[in-house]
Amino acid sequence: MYNNCLIVNKGKTFKMKKIYIVRIVLIVLIGFWMGTIFGFSAENGESSQSLSDKITVKVVKYIEPEYDSKDLLKQQDIFNKTSFFVRKTGHFGEYAILGILITMFAMTFRAYRSKKIRYRLMTIVVPFIYACTDEFHQGFVDGRSPKFFDVCIDTCGAFTAIVIMIGINILIKKIMTERDRNEDLGTVY
Repeated sequence: MYNNCLIVNKGKTFKMKKIYIVRIVLIVLIGFWMGTIFGFSAENGESSQSLSDKITVKVVKYIEPEYDSKDLLKQQDIFNKTSFFVRKTGHFGEYAILGILITMFAMTFRAYRSKKIRYRLMTIVVPFIYACTDEFHQGFVDGRSPKFFDVCIDTCGAFTAIVIMIGINILIKKIMTERDRNEDLGTVY
C-alpha cells in the first residue's frame, strides 16, 4: 500500500512539474507579446503609418483588383477606408493573441477552472489595463496620440479571444466526457 502512495505522489509531482513548466513558458510568451505590443506603440507616427500603409496596399490590391484603373479621388477613398480597417484590425489582433495567452495561463490554475467569476474576470482585466497603459504610452511618442476608441478595440479583441478559448475548452470537456462515458459503457459489456 505504501508503494502505491509513492507512485501516486510521484505522478502528482510529475504532473505539477509539467504545469509549472507550462506556466513559465506562458509567462515568457505573455511577456514577449506585451513587449511586441509595446514595440509597435513605441514606433513614431510616421513609422507606424508606413507599416500600416504597406499592409493596406496589399489588402486594397486583393479586395479591389481594379484599384489602379479608378480615378484618384476614388482610390484615395478606398485606401482611407481600408487603412482604418487595417489599423483597427491590427489592434484587435494584437490583443486577441494577448487574450489567448492570458486565458491559457489562467486555465492552469484550479481557481480559474472552478468557474469563480473573479478569476475569470482577471483574463479580461489584464488586457484592458495593458491597453490603457499602451495608449497612455503612445501619448509620449512623437506623432502618436492616445485614443480611448483603441482601448475599446483592444479590449474587444482580447474579450473575443477569451470567449472563443472558453468555448473551445467547454467543447473539449464535452467530447472527453462523452468519450469516457462511451469507454465506461464498453467495459460493462
